[in-house]
Amino acid sequence: MTIHTAEFQRQVELEIDMSNLGAARFASRVNKEIGQERGGETKAVQWLIKRDMNAVSEAIRQFVEEVYSGRPGPKAVAAKLVRDMNPDVVAFIAIKSCLGRLMSKTITPLTNLSLHVASALENEARFERFAILNPGMFARLDKSLNDEGATEQHKRKVLIYAMGKYNIPWDRWTRSDCVLLGSKMVEIVSNATGLIEFSLNQTAFTGHYKDQHQVFLTEKASDWVNSSLLRGELMFPYYMPTVIPPKEWHGLLGGGYHSDAVRPLELVRRARKEHKELLLAGDLTMVYRGLNAIQNTPWRINRQILDTMQQLIKAGSQVAGMVPLKDVDMPVKPYDIDTNPEALRQWKWDARDAHAANYRRRQDRLIQHGLIELADRFKDEPAIYFPHNLDFRGRAYPVPLVLHPQGSDNVKALLQFSVGKPLGEDGRRWLAIQGANTFGVDKVAFDDRVQWVEENTSRIVQSALDPTGNLWWTEADKPWCFLAFCFEWAEMLQCGIDGREFLSHQSIAQDGSCNGLQHFSAMLLDSVGGRAVNLIPADKPQDIYQAVADRVMEKLRLIHSTIGDVPFVEMVEPEAEDDKKKKGPTREELGRWAHGWLAFGMDRKITKRPVMVLPYGGTPRSCLKYVEEAVMEKISGGKEQNFGDELKRAISWLSSLVWESIGDVVVAAKDAMGWLQKTARLSAKANKPIYWQTPSGFTAYQLYPEVKHKLIKTRINGAIVRLSNYEETDKVNGSKQSTSISPNYVHSMDASAMVLTAAHLADAGITNLAMIHDSYGTHACDTTFLNTVLRRVFVDMYKARPLQFLRDQVLEQCPEIADDLPELPQDGTLDLQQVMKSDFFFA
Repeated sequence: MTIHTAEFQRQVELEIDMSNLGAARFASRVNKEIGQERGGETKAVQWLIKRDMNAVSEAIRQFVEEVYSGRPGPKAVAAKLVRDMNPDVVAFIAIKSCLGRLMSKTITPLTNLSLHVASALENEARFERFAILNPGMFARLDKSLNDEGATEQHKRKVLIYAMGKYNIPWDRWTRSDCVLLGSKMVEIVSNATGLIEFSLNQTAFTGHYKDQHQVFLTEKASDWVNSSLLRGELMFPYYMPTVIPPKEWHGLLGGGYHSDAVRPLELVRRARKEHKELLLAGDLTMVYRGLNAIQNTPWRINRQILDTMQQLIKAGSQVAGMVPLKDVDMPVKPYDIDTNPEALRQWKWDARDAHAANYRRRQDRLIQHGLIELADRFKDEPAIYFPHNLDFRGRAYPVPLVLHPQGSDNVKALLQFSVGKPLGEDGRRWLAIQGANTFGVDKVAFDDRVQWVEENTSRIVQSALDPTGNLWWTEADKPWCFLAFCFEWAEMLQCGIDGREFLSHQSIAQDGSCNGLQHFSAMLLDSVGGRAVNLIPADKPQDIYQAVADRVMEKLRLIHSTIGDVPFVEMVEPEAEDDKKKKGPTREELGRWAHGWLAFGMDRKITKRPVMVLPYGGTPRSCLKYVEEAVMEKISGGKEQNFGDELKRAISWLSSLVWESIGDVVVAAKDAMGWLQKTARLSAKANKPIYWQTPSGFTAYQLYPEVKHKLIKTRINGAIVRLSNYEETDKVNGSKQSTSISPNYVHSMDASAMVLTAAHLADAGITNLAMIHDSYGTHACDTTFLNTVLRRVFVDMYKARPLQFLRDQVLEQCPEIADDLPELPQDGTLDLQQVMKSDFFFA
């Protein structure tokens, strides 16, 4: 494509605007933090804290030791106040308080700064006592305050009030003691860091002059902070789509954007030096080809969707996930609040919930505003493009934020292909399937999906004609993408009964069926798991979540019939908690629980998340978490349960059945994950990273080193801060390597499948692609060909036995583990060619 000078210049101006917007946003955030005396939270100050933490902490430790080794005096007061506090915590607070105040008030009286530092230290000591004496209440309050986005000032007030309410004693530090402590901390920070200095000024005071010490940042510190802020402004451009095709990738640096107004993008985000060397030594031809095809796709804003969103926002509507313009009303104080403790308590809970809801609503409102603003900016562009780059596993991600083709339902609906293509022979059918899929009619055969659309055409057209008045479309699983379909279907009908000549701009998405498990099942040719995730042809889509739920029900029926029904009215007395952990469920408990869960019912909602996360590092612990959340959601919705006080243990037992049943349905996935984890542990034991060449030619590189760090947890907001000696060591972290290898390996496989599919489609002349890891899209008329290509890529990948290739590469990297490295798990009987005939593999 030829890019004219005027178009290129417009792109350069856009990139300058990206840089300026990013700088303005960064400066605004910093100025807000400084204006609110939160300069200690800026990146510049955080870096200085990390750098100087050890020196200040050691100086405080020595100061306390000197005082208590026999040198009493005024200093003893300061030492006494911080004697029982962690010196690292004291150092962190002292540096942050000093620098934060001096960034907002460049010259500050020493007395004022001393009181400011001492006040922060007193709060830390006060809330540390609260956490020790009533840990449960402190944890609940801390979580509640964080959930509602409370400010530090509000947190402080609430915690101080709670200490009084629950009779947690605290003797306030006197002003004179605070001055002594604070001034000593300021002195230590000054001597240990060289960041602040003092001057003696004469200040007019009640008719005469008074000497007053002033504190300010040293010139060196000011210069460093200012240059750091300037670097920050340049480091964070506000990336947006381009209005000309992105600069193509042909190396490790410089693709995507065209000018030097923004920093050159790296092909692989945050790649290590060793990783870059491996990439340079490899052949990335197919990676470049696929990535360039994805980012060269021309898009445009869907004006009908944008107009509908703007109308609904203006009307204050909350349908289809729209965020209302107004906050939740705060509860009215009861008239008897001073005399009715129960009314007071309820009002406080209601007020807390309202504050939390408004905090979330404001965050969502900002995101919504940014999305609409960006779409409105580009709505008149004939074509926009989205530069992409990769993560360390080879997964492709768009660089622009907020608006991009990998966004959520409302974001994706705002985008459509800039180039329209006639529906042709079978495009109308694929367009109908897209409509059914986005509404949620996706568990039936394709013909049934098409029939559903035909039967609901009248409602579809009405939704398109009046989307703000006829809200049927909001009942869809993906309401905004469904509405985009409604608009296009209604327009298509105006072109004739078959719509062959209709120019379609819709992306028709083909989604993998639990894609991570599809990859694991193919690795070891698992026919059982492969059938459950649609690697094998079937009349209708297989539902692995329901298959696991059915397996759990089988187990429950077997247990119930074997043990017999134990009525709930005969519940045994609970044993001591420690005994329960040792003994496990009794026979009577198993009978009751099996009966209870059969009555409660098992469905795919309970098993969905445990199955979904399995290939990405799912564990029995995560399974329990997700099962418990699903069960409690049903109970909150009114579902009856008869477990009484045994509910928690009954859920724990049920989750063990779910975990066991997952293994029954997808045997190979657990076997493959176990082999990968053992391999990663062995390579880590040899103190080596693990890396592998993927089918696309990309080299994935996994290294999680052990790190040295201290953890400081301040009690005012519960935040954990990693301090100055946070640094990587030469030792590989075996635990992290082991837990991360399964998700990283399977993601490297889906990354290869995606870029290879994109590359082959581009070679065939199909240049409009919507690619999202496990969901591929193109025009309706090209969807049949897309389905053929993506299946061929998948089959070819696993015919090459990538897991065996990984084993060979690991042995080459770590020959010393050859005797311990296990052979691959036994292959199953899956015929990979079946994938080519499976309609619902991607659908």
